[in-house]
Amino acid sequence: MLTIILFRPHLMLPNRVYDWYFVVDITQSMNVPDYQVTGKSISRLQMAKQSIRKTLSALPCGSQVALGMFTERNVVNVVEPVEVCAHYAALDQTVASMDWRMAWAADSFIAHGLYNALEQAPELGKQIRVMFFTDGQQAPPANPKYMPGYAGKPGDVQGYLVGMGKPVARKIPKLDEKNGVSGYWEQEEVQRFGNFGMAETLSVLAMEQGQHDRNAGHGPGTNLLNNAHLSALDEQNLQRLADTTGLNYVRLEQSGQSSGWATGLGMTAWRWADTDLRPWLAVPAIVCWLAYLLLTFAGSRWVKWLARRWSGLRSLKLLSKQQILSKQQV
Repeated sequence: MLTIILFRPHLMLPNRVYDWYFVVDITQSMNVPDYQVTGKSISRLQMAKQSIRKTLSALPCGSQVALGMFTERNVVNVVEPVEVCAHYAALDQTVASMDWRMAWAADSFIAHGLYNALEQAPELGKQIRVMFFTDGQQAPPANPKYMPGYAGKPGDVQGYLVGMGKPVARKIPKLDEKNGVSGYWEQEEVQRFGNFGMAETLSVLAMEQGQHDRNAGHGPGTNLLNNAHLSALDEQNLQRLADTTGLNYVRLEQSGQSSGWATGLGMTAWRWADTDLRPWLAVPAIVCWLAYLLLTFAGSRWVKWLARRWSGLRSLKLLSKQQILSKQQV
């Protein structure tokens, strides 16, 4: 059996595998460094990438993985589903290379992006699940009355909406070409960029009465823009989106958590897959080796000494139990 193991035997067998579409929010709020790992601060984007890379190593062979990135309103599928073991190095390198500079626009309409990812999932595979990593921050803030509706059926696509970051608001950094912090977004800048977008339509009378400044932009209003230069985990928004789509909302505290979510029983897909037979041969080989040792040295002195010691310990335990029972009866 050990000789056969040296030839790395494989066979196609029915296996429990997992098919995942990992989508990462690469907008600038994901650069907020509110995670602590081994005493160092890392950004939400770095934490998401670490989580996906650990999950890749936890998935069994035969599993399929696709990768996507989100910014503005759309998700770009950068890697179509590939087998995780045969393409592990390429998948790992792709995740490691994901960067906020790849964003094609500065806006972040979370609902649009999540719905877009769920639309793509059935096209990538019948059993594809979605794991969407985002802090849930809408940038610029949008009028709640004009949020898009979900056209799909809740629960048709299974998966997780993963909340990134802490609930405490922090400034959003501006990074230079070396990822060094060159400054932070200020309220005035966010308000200027937030003056465009989804407008709330008012009547002429309402505008004349001062309910809306005609010289202002078409954003959601000053109240929502007051703290838009700060970023925190928007759990309320993400929980609402999870309820709408049928996804499970979870909050990422440690990078290893996503491995457990990805390999949960509810996310299993059964199919024929290339199976490594070495563990199946190694276990009986070890059992045979232990049996050989036991039969070979069964009559030796040290084995008899161990047997006597074991018998003595068992006798002491039985005696102690009897003494305790007799005291209780008294």
